[in-house]
Amino acid sequence: MKKLDNEGVASVLEEIGDLLELKGENVFRAVTYRAVARAIRDLREPIADLVAQGRLAEIPKAGPSVSEAITQLVRTGESKRHAELRAAVPEGLITLLRVPGVGPATARTIYHELKITSIDQLEEAAKAHRLRELPKIQAKTEENILRSITALRQRTGRSLIHHARAAAAAMTAVLRERTGGERISVAGSLRRCRETIGDVDLLVASDDAAPIMEAFAAAPAVERVLAKGETKSSVLVARGLQIDLRVVPPRSWGAALLYFTGSKEHNVRLRGHALKKKLLLNEYGLYRVGAEERGQEIASRTEEEIYAALGMDWIPPELREDHGEIDAALAHALPALVGLAEVRGDTHTHTSWTDGRDDLAAMARRAKAKGYAYMAVTDHSPGLGMTNGLSVERIAARRAEIATLNAELAPFRVLIGTEVDIRANGALDYPDDVLAGLDIVSASVHSAFAQTRDVMTARIVGAMRNRFVTAISHPTGRLLERREPYAVDLDAVVAAAVETGTWIEVNGGPERLDLPDVWIKKAVERGATLVLCSDAHAVEELDWMELAVATARRGWAPPEAIVNTRPLEEMLAARRKR
Repeated sequence: MKKLDNEGVASVLEEIGDLLELKGENVFRAVTYRAVARAIRDLREPIADLVAQGRLAEIPKAGPSVSEAITQLVRTGESKRHAELRAAVPEGLITLLRVPGVGPATARTIYHELKITSIDQLEEAAKAHRLRELPKIQAKTEENILRSITALRQRTGRSLIHHARAAAAAMTAVLRERTGGERISVAGSLRRCRETIGDVDLLVASDDAAPIMEAFAAAPAVERVLAKGETKSSVLVARGLQIDLRVVPPRSWGAALLYFTGSKEHNVRLRGHALKKKLLLNEYGLYRVGAEERGQEIASRTEEEIYAALGMDWIPPELREDHGEIDAALAHALPALVGLAEVRGDTHTHTSWTDGRDDLAAMARRAKAKGYAYMAVTDHSPGLGMTNGLSVERIAARRAEIATLNAELAPFRVLIGTEVDIRANGALDYPDDVLAGLDIVSASVHSAFAQTRDVMTARIVGAMRNRFVTAISHPTGRLLERREPYAVDLDAVVAAAVETGTWIEVNGGPERLDLPDVWIKKAVERGATLVLCSDAHAVEELDWMELAVATARRGWAPPEAIVNTRPLEEMLAARRKR
């Protein structure tokens, strides 16, 4: 039986909503299923617990039919209602929904008018301009569908980093509990903090692999055992994520961790450097290969001793991408990378005043508990209708709440800010007299993503030239595995940041991780100021600052390049525009 977590149950309920619309049934039923799906995603406990405890009535809008579907999904992995709808709706209609921007109504029109049942056929019809001839489909819609198909084909199917980290942490906890193993580490792309993850690699040091392999294969999260060997096994867990486990001898721990962390390009360069020194590096150790000393082990137990034996400094995993880190390590010129402990505050957060889940007091108390000196609340401006953005009157009411909290939580300080929309015409969503009264003004693009590169660049750079704009948030607009970046000249954005003193955000939201690491490195080299943010919409999402830090480290960012590593007054002084 397939085990469904909260996300899995929510995904099926959403599809039931889509199928109801595709079938032409009551749209309000579809809305109900989608609302319950959102509520399940927001739960802070497993949906299985609510089923077991008979508490589904606590979920808003979860009536008898929806509750029955949830119960079946949790207990069997399937829903009778879902299966009936899948059988009643042509498969081609469901396929069309995979294209971002093609909703149930549009898919039904395309299917009934053109009998299209595949994405290839949809692309062909869009290129032939046959879609715009259909009712309620305009030329712009047709263009957007083509762009969405292109983006869909570019998706990798890789996991977002926070899902991979959670799965790795859960499996590591099971292995420690059941085997007593203490030397366990993630390796691979997850240890390097890549923005998306293929398979999760786990490494365990032990001379007795058998009990570890048994515990791994029998872990509660395992949905299917793919392979089980003496020292290597692979399993599938939720969301189709594969976890590979290797058990290595303790004496080879450092060499194995180095080898299986990668990247492949880094390892190739490192082995090439070793050969120049007449040394052989593999997953077992570093060996001398001279005619009279063949096979003599030089180092193997720790990564540090292996790098040192090769004449270089230890290289942080985030940098191991063959982007110049080996030469820098040989020259003892690696940067001192920013660490989470150096971040003094979070300057991009949302609360239930707009689209956040938790109220301001809860967010502020969690931020203080994390050891921060300050937190900026940057709820949305009104332009993005779906977020319940703040009117000027509501900003005043929030200001009063902040004053009360600051009196209670001092010396911790809540800063009043906004994530203000940059409208399609380049204007900001609040007038300057409102922006002037805010501590932090983070400007963002949330609409008109299809603008040309020149127009989008002028739109963003124009906002940066406003003397009240503190930072530019998620500068590329990408959503990993969901939406491609909009067209923008990041060279021009970085140049404007240097010129005006506007901060460039490194957003820790796992779907964003934006600014991307390669551009962080360029921004640092050119003297731009960065700001690390969680973009949290709930108290637990404040932990996403860790992902912002990891992304900054991948971009070679030192603490001095990041404004919120500074004390409060110094950080506030840095807002002054040039």
